[in-house]
This record gives sequence, C-alpha cells and structure tokens, in this order.
Amino acid sequence: VCQELFASPFNCHFAKFCSAFPDIDCWFGSCGSFFDFVPVSGSYEVGPPYTIEVMDQMAAKLEILLENSGDDPLSFIVFVPDWRNPNAGYHEIMDNSKFRVADHLMKGNDHAYVVGDQHTSEKRYFSLPFATRVYICRIQ
Repeated sequence: VCQELFASPFNCHFAKFCSAFPDIDCWFGSCGSFFDFVPVSGSYEVGPPYTIEVMDQMAAKLEILLENSGDDPLSFIVFVPDWRNPNAGYHEIMDNSKFRVADHLMKGNDHAYVVGDQHTSEKRYFSLPFATRVYICRIQ
C-alpha cells in the first residue's frame, strides 16, 4: 500500500493521502479529494467516512477506476462497516464486483482506528463496536 484515499494530516500513515480539505491539507501531503483522484497503478488503502452516501459513491468510483485501468496493476483494500440490515448499496457493489478477490469480516471490538483528533484526545485509538468488512479488489 502506497497511499490512503480517505485521511487527514492528523490520522494519515503515509506521506501522501487524499483528504476532504485538499486546499489546506495540500501543505501536509494531500493529493486532493478521493473523488478527483485517478490512480493508474499501485495499491491503496480505502477507509471512507462511515456515511452511506459517501461509501456508495466510493464503491461506484472504485469500480470505474478498476474497469478503466490500463495494463498496470491496481488494487484497493477497503474498510467499511458491515451494515447489512438493510443491505447497504456499497455492499451490493463490492460483493458483486468482478474485481473482488477476497473479503474478510472483523468482529466489533476486535480492531481499532487512529482517532482523527489525536492531538487533543487522551486516546490514540478508537475501538469500533460493530463489525467491519474488508474487501480486496484488484486488476492484474
């Protein structure tokens, strides 16, 4: 993995990332918004905000990126909540994707995220109380 596609200067792991506020975050390594980013090769971590509309748009965009990719390898590891009742649109897209090569369910409270306000928070990590689905999608 070479870049995060949803991050901020406060919670990014890699030097380059996509963010919600690229006009400000560009000074800290942001490559712009995920929705404007068009990678042609590489491996990317995708951890969108847990908002259904954003996750649905993210899943649709990943399908387009993979469908339109050239000869170079392109892959995404996607972390989304396993909201299934009713089944979320992003799950419909990801579960039925011809580019999905694997998926894994992580139970609630078995994993954590770096908090975005770690500079003011007493804790560096936030444990998720609900299950998270991890999808691996790639071409070549």
